[in-house]
Amino acid sequence: MEGYDWETLEQTVREIRDNTIIARSRATYQNSYCRFLAWIVRNKPHLTPPPFPESTTEYTMQQLRACIKQHVTQDRSIAPLSFDAFVAADFVTWLVTLKRKDDGSLSYSALNTHRAGLFNLFRDYGHTMSKSLESELTNYFKGLKNKIAKSAANGESAVKTGKDPLMFDLYSFLCDKMMAHSSKEMAFAHAYMVIAWNLMCRSSNAFGIRHSHMEWRGDALQIYFAHMKNDQGGDRPCDPRHIYANPLQPSICPILALGLYWASSNFDGSDLLFPGSNQYERFRKCWLRLLREEDVQLS
Repeated sequence: MEGYDWETLEQTVREIRDNTIIARSRATYQNSYCRFLAWIVRNKPHLTPPPFPESTTEYTMQQLRACIKQHVTQDRSIAPLSFDAFVAADFVTWLVTLKRKDDGSLSYSALNTHRAGLFNLFRDYGHTMSKSLESELTNYFKGLKNKIAKSAANGESAVKTGKDPLMFDLYSFLCDKMMAHSSKEMAFAHAYMVIAWNLMCRSSNAFGIRHSHMEWRGDALQIYFAHMKNDQGGDRPCDPRHIYANPLQPSICPILALGLYWASSNFDGSDLLFPGSNQYERFRKCWLRLLREEDVQLS
């Protein structure tokens, strides 16, 4: 048919297919299954169809992972795994070899991330995981979960997993220090921290706020979220979250924090409340700078 740019159309269709998973999750899953494939090449080469494992015998494990990542990124015409011969025990055997940097076992959440990476490997190469394989993986993961719980109960591993919460007293103290700071960057960090706290949202949602997502209604600032991790398709009712002024404790007042940030910042016309390519890293640097200051350490 004439009148169509078929190359552009095909690229658009591929992008639509890839949009089932956000870029950050896709990168996480790809890193996971590249580690798994490198282990397969070294330890179970019969599961790797030719010519995929050729010329890799002299590679270190890190070099092998990099080689596999390049292959799966650039050329998907050659499958990196014999999907029909693969069984759940192969994957779980790899999982039990994984350790944290402190030589401890991985948390159940981390193991689940690797399982999601395996599902993504099948999906990326156009294979559907069989019901029997899915069922066997479910049984193995139920056993892994029980094993991790018993290990924690016996004192063999940590009871707590993940990050500790930021307590309100520490939050208020840090906001006091940020507000008193003369740096323009600290005005940004202060505004982000107070907004994220009041919205009770993920960092990616806070950094994705646009001025067009904000409106004043009555005595509250309303902020809309059109896309969240637990609502990828935007199916939930788009109800705003409300932010209120705090005249009794100015350092944690979100309206004052925004006013100071706006008064001391330049904007790039992108409509983003926090414009820039890597605002999380920008905030992290401000955070570390604050924590290293002598009056903060002594307190």
